[in-house]
Formats: sequence, C-alpha cells, structure tokens
Amino acid sequence: MPSTFPEIQAGCFACAADRLFDGVAVLENHAVIVEGRTVAGVMPSEAVPESLPLARVPGTTILPGLIDAHTHLMRWELPLFLAYGVTAVRDTGNDPDWILQCRAQDDEHPSPAILCVGPLLDGSQPFHKLVSRACRDRESAVDAVRETAAAGTDGIKLYVGIPKEWLPAMAEASHAAGLKVSIHSSGEGVRAAARAGIDEFHHLDGILADVWPGHPPGWLSVWSLPEFARTRDAQRKIADEIARLGMAATPTLAYWQSQCRLRDPAFSSSEEAPGVPPEMVLWQQKLSGNGVAADRWRRALEAAQRFTGLLFERGVPILVGTDTPCGAVTPGLSLWHEMALLAGSGMSSIDALQAATSKAADFLGISNRGRLASGSAADLVIIRGDPTREIPAEPDIIAVLKNGKAYQPTELRAKAAQDASTVTEDPWGIQFQVECGDL
Repeated sequence: MPSTFPEIQAGCFACAADRLFDGVAVLENHAVIVEGRTVAGVMPSEAVPESLPLARVPGTTILPGLIDAHTHLMRWELPLFLAYGVTAVRDTGNDPDWILQCRAQDDEHPSPAILCVGPLLDGSQPFHKLVSRACRDRESAVDAVRETAAAGTDGIKLYVGIPKEWLPAMAEASHAAGLKVSIHSSGEGVRAAARAGIDEFHHLDGILADVWPGHPPGWLSVWSLPEFARTRDAQRKIADEIARLGMAATPTLAYWQSQCRLRDPAFSSSEEAPGVPPEMVLWQQKLSGNGVAADRWRRALEAAQRFTGLLFERGVPILVGTDTPCGAVTPGLSLWHEMALLAGSGMSSIDALQAATSKAADFLGISNRGRLASGSAADLVIIRGDPTREIPAEPDIIAVLKNGKAYQPTELRAKAAQDASTVTEDPWGIQFQVECGDL
C-alpha cells in the first residue's frame, strides 16, 4: 500500500491528510476518494476500506483545485497555474480563435481547465486592439454579444469604452444567450453597470466615477490621494447599491500589489517573479513607468482593501482573480497573493479559500469544480501546513491533481520554462509588444 501521494498514479485510491477543506468547511483527519477523473467521496481516514490504496500525507491540508477568475492567458502560464494548485482559470479577454483552441485542448497538456469570454468588447477605439472587438454603436454592440456567445464562450466581457447607454441591451443579449456579463468599467461608473443588469465588475477603478465625480486624472493610483479618504461615505453608499443590485466583484488586488513591487528599487524578478519570462517583466516595467511611486501604490492598495472590506461586509460576492500576466506576477502564485490580500481586507482565510473554490465555481457555473464531494472533478491540491488558518504567501505545494491526473510542481515549472520561448508569439505577447513600442 502506498504511503506517499506521488506513488499513486492512477485508478481508485484514497488520500488522507491532517485536514481537508472541501470547499465549504474544514474536516479533520479525513480522506478523499479518487476514482478516475472524479471524486468518489470524502470520509474519515479510519473509515477508508483496507482494500483501497491509501496515501497518507502528514503535516498537510487537502484543498479543492483553486480557480483564478481573471486572467489573460499565454501558453507559458498554463503549467505554472497547475504548479501552484490552480486547476481552473477564466480568461477575461483574448483573441477568440486562439483562446477557444486553448480551451478545446486544455485536457491534452499540463493546463488548468479553461473558461473564456472571447475578445474584450469595447467601443469604437479599443484600448487593447489585438484582443478586442470594436463596437461602433448599440446595434453593433448587441451583435457582438450575440456572435461572441454563439462562438461558444462561457461569458461576455465588456471593456472601458462601452457607453452606459448600450449596457442594458448588451446585458439583455448576454442573458438571453444564457451567459453572465462582466465589465471593466471606468469613466461611466459601476452604478450604471449594476443598474443595467451587468453581473460583475473588475478592478474597482470604476467606482471612482461614482464616489468622486471629477476626480484627478489617473487610474488606480488616484486611490492613494489624501482627498480620496473623504469619499468614505460615498463608498458606503455605492457598496450598498452594489449589494442591493446583486452584482459580484473581482477586485484583482494582486495587480495593485504588483505595481508596488515593480516600482520598488529593490525589485528582483528572479525572487519576486519566478518563472516569468524576462520579456514579460520588461514589458510590464515599461507599461508601469508612469511616474507614480511605489509608496503611492501601497496607499492605493490599502484603500482598495478597505473598499473590498465594505463589499464583503454587505455580502457582495467576491471572486479571486489576479489579472495575470499583468504586473509580472507568477501565474498561480498570484492567486495566493490575492487570497492573502483579501484576508487582509476583512475576510477570514476560510472566506478567501471559499472565494477561490466553491463560491467561484457557483458564480462561473462550474459546480463540479471547486469542491471535494462525490461526483466532483478530481481536482485537488496537497499543501504543507494549514492555509485554513493563514493564507501563505509562498505555498509549499506537494502535488496537484487535475481530473484525476497527478502533477509534480517541479516538473510543471520545468515545462513552463520550456514554453517561455512562446511569450512573443501569443496574442497578449504581441499586444504588449505593440503597447511598449517594440513592434
């Protein structure tokens, strides 16, 4: 009978740890039963039949595979997500043909399961031209929603150039196709999107138009200004309205944190961005070079965490998303950073883990993932220590299963290093080169 997880390669077996988080609650001294690609059940370790191969991994916790709800995928990222226990990702804007092909092949390579929204649907002058679809008027915007849905995407993503007058019709078209619709809202504000029926907003910057009309130029760094603290009452009101209208939020706090790191004179890509291709680090440093100092971004992050706390207090669904690869944060590791930042916003470690597992799965419509229960996908993570008490910044992950197939983190990191040569070829790699003036 195997005593360690790596010895089990296939078939029906049990894996036991000091504790098991099933996506909702913590169970002490439990085992998960894996049968092929699915979970056959969860039971106390002592109840596992003697005839069943059992891997005992003391000093560890078993988690469901984690879900990153905001990414922009490139090939080199995929093994790294798995290496850090992320077994499902949602791509929130990419070249539609490229990402649909990746999704179709996600079980053939070391890759998390992929959800996608197709291209960013933007106004007539898209901000990210190569991964967007331009909409010239409301009619073409509705057509874009319908055609994106018909291509087989898992959702719809609207970008900053969509006027608020188009939002109700676009939301209606998305819902008619059975898809949720999210938005990166900027100058039009989150309130207009919520009232139009948009299901989710990203990055938080859209609330600036609601809580501080006429605010100074800038994006997330505006949150660092002393005057922003005077909007606290307005923040409470917009948080109340977001909750009342049933909108979800994906704050991507890890992106804000990445901007602090990129601007720190002591930043070391080898230490703080392990596995990220050097080209990506250089592009992100170029794109972050707007003169805003690291200490301002730290203050902005703290303000964003306080607002996230307001949302959480009001029961607004919070999804764990990282905006990888923006900010040159290591894919997968970025999700642990995000969970830690959410825990620093008023959520408990259990709350943050739920947001990255069962609650994310429910919102995204993939209820067979994000849980360890009979019939769920055999996606699980074995991690040393107890992340249910404190989210680690540097998780010590022993092994990962996706659809019942075992992966070792060291092998996955080696695969990502091999794939790093594709960084300039994928749609977002080309987009970054254009934005940096390299093409």
